[in-house]
Amino acid sequence: MAFPRYLAAFPSLLLALAALLPSPARALPAAEYRELLAKYRPQVIACQQDMNQAQMAQPGMALEIRGQVTGVMQNGGLALVQVRLRDEQSFLFSCTKSLPEVQLGSLLRALVLPDPEHPTSYGLVAAAWESALAPTDPKPAPAPTPAGPVAATSTAAPARPPSFPSRGSPDAGYERNLLLAYQRAVHYFNHRLSERDSVRIASHVINNSRAWGVDARLVMAVVAVESGFKPYATSPKGAMGLGQLMPATARGLGVTNAYDPEQNLAGAIRLISGHLERTGDVALALACYNAGSGAVRRYGGVPPYRETINYIRKVTDLYFRLAPEMRPG
Repeated sequence: MAFPRYLAAFPSLLLALAALLPSPARALPAAEYRELLAKYRPQVIACQQDMNQAQMAQPGMALEIRGQVTGVMQNGGLALVQVRLRDEQSFLFSCTKSLPEVQLGSLLRALVLPDPEHPTSYGLVAAAWESALAPTDPKPAPAPTPAGPVAATSTAAPARPPSFPSRGSPDAGYERNLLLAYQRAVHYFNHRLSERDSVRIASHVINNSRAWGVDARLVMAVVAVESGFKPYATSPKGAMGLGQLMPATARGLGVTNAYDPEQNLAGAIRLISGHLERTGDVALALACYNAGSGAVRRYGGVPPYRETINYIRKVTDLYFRLAPEMRPG
């Protein structure tokens, strides 16, 4: 189970942990779906630019998301569906149960509404399949053809398409969405955290994961299982903080206050990175994190400890839910 070392995680996959407003889910016939469109009059979202314009023009409005299903996650009674937009960005909405027809690669249109308390989180109102809707889409009016000989012989240069800087607002928007996605995921695991603290923790996860070349989704899974994102968690054995660092381990990593989220995450992610570097395998790296590198060397692999075996199962199950493309086979 070799582990490619990604420098950054995609925000859409962390959005799969956000506590969104659920609505009952079922695929509707085209006519019934269009009746709801007429009622809600949503803004069509096919790319990130559409989303940015909609949020600036009228925050809180209904949206119709058009794209390809790239992920589905069940979490108790809540299901979340990830849709890839035309520009490769992703959008995620929640519902009380997954659409039974959804398969990876399905082309979907979904009518969604924002959560009044969390305007960037969306719950499903209705969905229908692209194959049912596209044949009945209104045909666009043909562009008018200019009359007269000038139109036929014109040599005027075509209008230049708008240009966007390679750095600046698009990257800033991506980073903002990334941070919001991780912040919502942190808050999902620990509702007691203030918005300020959950943003702070999310920022440390993203920045340290990038610095040490670790998939931030794996870090989220580890911290969720270790402490449930409780900064002051202490185990009966004395493990401390978000990453549950033992006192000797914390000292060896230069962590002077294991209950400080920044120090704890910096140390924990550095430790995960080192284990991945040495083993090249997620399960072995997690075994080292849980039972120690000495135990892994002694047994020549995952130690036969029930705690360690269950720990690896819990972390990898959550990780592969966040990053389904990383699941072996």
